[in-house]
Amino acid sequence: MHSFTVEDVTRHLLETYSEEFNKKKNATQFVYRRLKQLAKEGVLSSIRLEESKAIVFKWCSESNESSHQPNQTSKNNEIIVSKLKEKIQRYKTEMLTNLGETEAYSEWVQEMPEFAEYVKPYYQDTKEQTKLMLGKVKGFERLLADYEAKTS
Repeated sequence: MHSFTVEDVTRHLLETYSEEFNKKKNATQFVYRRLKQLAKEGVLSSIRLEESKAIVFKWCSESNESSHQPNQTSKNNEIIVSKLKEKIQRYKTEMLTNLGETEAYSEWVQEMPEFAEYVKPYYQDTKEQTKLMLGKVKGFERLLADYEAKTS
């Protein structure tokens, strides 16, 4: 997609990760925050159409191609790819940490079953965090793959 709205991305997110969000509102808020963050980081640009409330997002390299020199565009592409890879690595690390934590809770319950009720909320919370991190990893990997395909 060359340009898209929060609604477009939310629809795609709910189609792909329906188990991750129990309400459309939560998914919409998640998407809006992430798109605004990417706009702030310079990955996306945004404009508000006069005839609509919707904010239209575009990849920065598409919206500014004519004003960049080839070297500047290449440098921007490297920065974007680098930032996406950095985010993927950070979220993968956090996801693996959360996985280890859930395994530790399971191990503790096996050794000390009388603590199962005490450990259960920690286990559930960490398990949810792991799912969230997996979703972030998949999302940023998809953005990276699409961006690299578009710019190569």
